[in-house]
Amino acid sequence: MSGDRRRILPLALLQISSGMPYGFLITGAFVTYLRTSDVSLTDIGILSLVSLPWNVKFLWAPLVDRFAFGWPDRRRSWVLMSQVMLSLSFIAIAALVWNGLVLDTRTLWMLGGVAFFIALAAATQDIAVDAFAVEYLRPEEQGPASGMRTVFWRVGFLLCSGVAIAAADPALWAKAGHPIGKNDAWPWVFAAIAVLFLPLVVLTIFCPPAEKPAVAPRSLMSAVVEPLTSYFSRPGAIVVALFLIFYKFGDNLSSSMWIPFMVDKGITRVEIGLLNKTLGTVSVLAGVAIGGAAVPKIGLGRALWIFGVVQGLSSAFYGVAALADGARWAVYLAIAGENLAIGLGTPAMLTLCLRLCEKKYGATQYALLSSLFALGRWATGPPAGYIAEKTSYTFLFFFAVLAAVPGLVLLQRIAPLGQREVATAAIPASEPS
Repeated sequence: MSGDRRRILPLALLQISSGMPYGFLITGAFVTYLRTSDVSLTDIGILSLVSLPWNVKFLWAPLVDRFAFGWPDRRRSWVLMSQVMLSLSFIAIAALVWNGLVLDTRTLWMLGGVAFFIALAAATQDIAVDAFAVEYLRPEEQGPASGMRTVFWRVGFLLCSGVAIAAADPALWAKAGHPIGKNDAWPWVFAAIAVLFLPLVVLTIFCPPAEKPAVAPRSLMSAVVEPLTSYFSRPGAIVVALFLIFYKFGDNLSSSMWIPFMVDKGITRVEIGLLNKTLGTVSVLAGVAIGGAAVPKIGLGRALWIFGVVQGLSSAFYGVAALADGARWAVYLAIAGENLAIGLGTPAMLTLCLRLCEKKYGATQYALLSSLFALGRWATGPPAGYIAEKTSYTFLFFFAVLAAVPGLVLLQRIAPLGQREVATAAIPASEPS
């Protein structure tokens, strides 16, 4: 196993490069910079739309499947190009905010344009890295690799959220004997993020190639049509697609209203951030370690059942916190329990997505499956807000436990209870070497 882990490690480390731009744009340094620069909440909300490429990346995934540069290979050439574009984009943002630049309307939308380009390059990188993983991993490595990839993705996420935000804090600089203005550190922080991509570029170049790389599709049309027809022509493909949407539906339903609940209960933003970055992160990583180790030992089918039930019940932790009126012990318990459940379930889901993909169409098929998975998360926000407003947080959180049931019903179709592995016909037959 130690030899396998040494082979998996370079691939897993590439996830740092995927986690960094997501942490920067979604909950990290970019939003914090905008708010400390007195950008209105309305404008910040509008600028959050720059994350769209992550939700629709399957639209250009066929281009990644069909075309590539000659070096270092078909998959890594796209990863390498994306990393270079990301580094240059962060340099551009650092230049725009140099010396605490006042954000007039024109500059603000220039920042938004660069941020959109970061999301586009990051989503393209994700397509290529995931396709590389489909080709690179041996079947017995998929479970452990999914856990390790999640851990290093979280490392990248934290670098551009918690660490970057702390590094830009004037109080930290003042304690070090270098007093600065409230926004003077941001250009240095953004430039440092750009530099962090350089060792990841080196990692991409020297990462071992896949043992049996797939041949590119014959044409762009075949790259668009064949991956979809190949997947959806399999018996059970629709059921699996619905399962990907609904497996975490209950958990997503409750977690989408968790931050508003804490705010309404008077928990400060600083405390919310610290809890999510410390207790939440430790719990996620613990869950990932357990889940990644468990998948090959107990089988993917059993893992999806055990961790699916745990995910569904984790919403009850939120319900307990609501019944306790936001008492700190209950809030801490909810954060730890829910993040542990997320960590447990993630390696199993990633392993399923890997097994569903054919090497030849890895980029397009994995992008499609991960978009379905993201659709379940995206679709829970509006109904969660409506239920919480019309009833109560307590009702929403306990209702979310019941909302997990459809996902488990669909799981019974693809991996009957007690069955060790997923034996659905939607899993492709072994491809010829």
